[in-house]
Amino acid sequence: MRKFLTKYGRHFWILSLLVTLISLWQLTRSIGDPFHVFMFGAFTYYFYLKGTGKLKDEDDPFVE
Repeated sequence: MRKFLTKYGRHFWILSLLVTLISLWQLTRSIGDPFHVFMFGAFTYYFYLKGTGKLKDEDDPFVE
C-alpha cells in the first residue's frame, strides 16, 4: 500500500475532484446535498495541496 501511495498519491486529488463534480451535478438535479459538495470540495483542495507539495507537514493541522 505504501508503494501505491508513493507512486500515485500525488494525483489522488483527481479522484476526489470526480466525486465533487458528481455531487455538484446531483445538486443541480435537485437530488443532491450541498454539504456533500462542500465536503468533497474541501477534500479535493486538501489533497491537491498535499499532492503538489504546497502544504508542508509543519503547516498541516492533521499531522502531529
